[in-house]
Amino acid sequence: MLKVFVAAFAIILSSGIAFGEEKKVDPVGTWHFNAPDAPYEYSTGDLVIKKVDGKYKAEIVYSEYYKMETQDFKVTGDMITFKAYVEGDVVYFKGKLEKDKITGKVSYSEGTLDLTAERVKKKK
Repeated sequence: MLKVFVAAFAIILSSGIAFGEEKKVDPVGTWHFNAPDAPYEYSTGDLVIKKVDGKYKAEIVYSEYYKMETQDFKVTGDMITFKAYVEGDVVYFKGKLEKDKITGKVSYSEGTLDLTAERVKKKK
């Protein structure tokens, strides 16, 4: 009986359950975002995150005609950071990545705004 208990405990420890560890969320995919206080044309869109040659890259898609690449895109633990240039102004984003949600702040020359995003589910 002791061997069964020790084996079960070892499995639990190795899976991280005993210490509340969560699996790292994979940010790759399309995230539909909403920044309700941003100027109308920038208040919604998609953040498309890819992993290329082991590095994350992302672009912001406002429409099929208006897309922009992000700069300095980083994932550190459960945090995402990047910057983008919008109409000559640098915009910084910092947010927390959860399973299917990102919550964060956008900062630019006119202030700081809330931004939320939800993962777009793949169509089957």
